Amino acid sequence: MHSAIRVARCDPAIDKQALEIAARAWPATESLAYGQAIGNLIANGLADRVVLIATWQQNRVVAAQLGQMLAGNAAIVWPPQFEEVEAADRESIAAALGKQLAAALKQGGMHIAQSLVATGDAQSGKWLEIGGFSHAADLLYLAADASRDPAEPPQLPFELEAFTPSAKQRLIDVIQRTYIGTLDCPQLDGLRKTADVIDGYQFVGEFRPELWFLVRNGTEDVGCLLMNLHPDVQHAEIIYLAVTPEVRGRGWGVLLAKFALWLARQTKSDRAVLAVDAANKPAVRMYAVAGFDVFDRREVWLLTFPQ
Repeated sequence: MHSAIRVARCDPAIDKQALEIAARAWPATESLAYGQAIGNLIANGLADRVVLIATWQQNRVVAAQLGQMLAGNAAIVWPPQFEEVEAADRESIAAALGKQLAAALKQGGMHIAQSLVATGDAQSGKWLEIGGFSHAADLLYLAADASRDPAEPPQLPFELEAFTPSAKQRLIDVIQRTYIGTLDCPQLDGLRKTADVIDGYQFVGEFRPELWFLVRNGTEDVGCLLMNLHPDVQHAEIIYLAVTPEVRGRGWGVLLAKFALWLARQTKSDRAVLAVDAANKPAVRMYAVAGFDVFDRREVWLLTFPQ
């Protein structure tokens, strides 16, 4: 790397140029939402949750990378962005940015950091890999039109019990049991405490406890359906839907997905959406049967911090 290049964490409230460069990593359709989220953190005195690393050359910002610390000891990171930097310097800059970003996230108590990259964006994947990330999975983003669903909920051969804070340990226990034999992003299994995962779920969109359910088979918890809302885009998101091994193969997943569609309609949402591991073929087929179609694809890049 050129000797005149300096890499350091900077203040997103002050270093506007670095933030503008780093923000170029945001997809156009999500740029406004991400910008508002970062702006709200800064305005509310939580700028320390924003990790902005910049590279200067002769007092000029030539590269920057951005991360945001979320609830549940997880962070979202975007690939580094470059100004006029010689090709020979970019790899060393990406490595330096990644090293400083990782150190700041670990110091902030993060257990994992993930980056979502458009499928086929080899350049972004290259910079993330140089910065210490590894490719973990390919995600399919699915959606279904809530207005097409029947006005009445499907008949269910199991019971749904609305979630309450007092049932958090039961939710933890049943989610851990759904992980057994899962094909959905198995690389993530065990990287965080399930309690932290649930805390993170509550900060995706708008948390409505009345849209969270435990699936009951007699007296036993055998699954869950967790949905949050995104009122700004009229979406209801299936955050997590799963059943335990002993009740798999009964078609209950399809029924839960159809019930989720009915719920989306009750909340006046236009669509129900979700993300699923492309390698999880049974889940992909299940959602297709329930009426969901693919509308986007992303790669998941992951960085973990041993505790």
